[in-house]
Amino acid sequence: MKTRSRLLALLLAAVMVMALFAACGGDDKPETTMAGTDGTSKATDTSSEATTPASETTPAETTVDYSKLKGYELTIANNGDVFPAMAEDGSYASQSEEELADQLADLEDRLDVTIEDEYLPGDMLEQLLAASMGGTKLFDLLWARQNKFWPAAKANAILPLDDPRLVNEGLDYTDETRWYQTTVRCSEMFGHPWSLNVASEYVMAQTGYFITFNKELCKSAGYDDMYQLVRDGKWTWDVYRDIAKKTTKDTNGDGTPDTWGTGATAWGNEIATNGIQPIGEVDGKWRLLLDTEPGIRALQFLYDMNYGDGTRMEAESSGAAREAFANGTVTFNWAGMGHINGAGEIIYNSEHDYGIIPMPKGPDATEYCSMHNNLDAFIIQSTNHDLDKVVPILNEWALILNDTESYLNILDDGRCRTEEDKEMMAEYIIPNFTVKISTVCPDANDLIGDIIGGVSYDGKTPKQAVEEYAASINAALDAFFEQ
Repeated sequence: MKTRSRLLALLLAAVMVMALFAACGGDDKPETTMAGTDGTSKATDTSSEATTPASETTPAETTVDYSKLKGYELTIANNGDVFPAMAEDGSYASQSEEELADQLADLEDRLDVTIEDEYLPGDMLEQLLAASMGGTKLFDLLWARQNKFWPAAKANAILPLDDPRLVNEGLDYTDETRWYQTTVRCSEMFGHPWSLNVASEYVMAQTGYFITFNKELCKSAGYDDMYQLVRDGKWTWDVYRDIAKKTTKDTNGDGTPDTWGTGATAWGNEIATNGIQPIGEVDGKWRLLLDTEPGIRALQFLYDMNYGDGTRMEAESSGAAREAFANGTVTFNWAGMGHINGAGEIIYNSEHDYGIIPMPKGPDATEYCSMHNNLDAFIIQSTNHDLDKVVPILNEWALILNDTESYLNILDDGRCRTEEDKEMMAEYIIPNFTVKISTVCPDANDLIGDIIGGVSYDGKTPKQAVEEYAASINAALDAFFEQ
């Protein structure tokens, strides 16, 4: 196993890239239908409970001739945390990382291959589009974000996981022993899944936002057991706002609250707590959903929490708000896994015994969710002509990096202070990850951000904000999906 950096120039001139962007709407575009729509004004279900459409091609019963793999160099670009982490002194960062190194070395020896840690600089989408036009493979696996790989998928620059070229070589993206299914399902767009993830004691499972809370402040508001509220399905917006109001207090009489209900927020991902996405299919066309009744109610919650109730701390930055939470002067902090990922993180080092619960539910939601703006995952280029070697190696590699049991072991590192916190993560947060699907269309997503910012920080009512931007958002969706 080698680690190196390879600087790549753009494969074609910028004018060719722009030409391909313009050609994304050609006659060979992918089918633009998704599971989960029934013609009503609701979001496409991309949660872990969504049903993955059955592949039209059954995974082949393949007999691998491992001798043909001899000497092959499998290249993985931009890491994805699948290589052993090293300490500054050159040793492995932990015993677990050393174990991973040993297992990968054994795999390389057994198959007589090497697995290379590569780096792809520059804009991922531009690189993928240029490589597609030039018929060039950049790397075997590329770690990319959905706002890059979904447009690349639309341009046929990457392979869907149910493509016969992958399936016939033995790739089964529904195999939970090899691939982390929650995020595979979240990658669905244009009727197909596009990306692979692994999760284990070596690789953290992706999560969206959740709540870290100050137990003592919640108790002072009359709520002794927040965990039981979650289990009973009673952890709702109304409860959140009630606690936030009761714990926003001026304790020294100077006219400024000394404790606040809300610190750092989820940057608009709170809308998912009402069972809705910003966009979805309505009667076969992609449309803004924030102008529906559930959407308006979701925006109203954002208005109340961030602006109307006066319970959100006006900090100079999200980092300052998290610092205030860690110091015990904020009740609720909206966090992602990275905010509690070890001793270098502010929340992890909180002076109080914080708790972890999912985001509260709105009146139109049936379950808790954990949405995030980003899905980072591995993709495979449509110009990769080494799939007869790549897929067999990946099938062996994934058995090391993916483990449906041990992926929860990372919760034992101190980020979860109690068994109840681990329960919340394992039962209500990690399995309910979903991604903000409006990121598929950057123009529409930017305008949706203006709606969210308008109600959260500028004092606009939900209807005012929606009326200002709805037509432009739907026009952007029409252009992107060519509908």
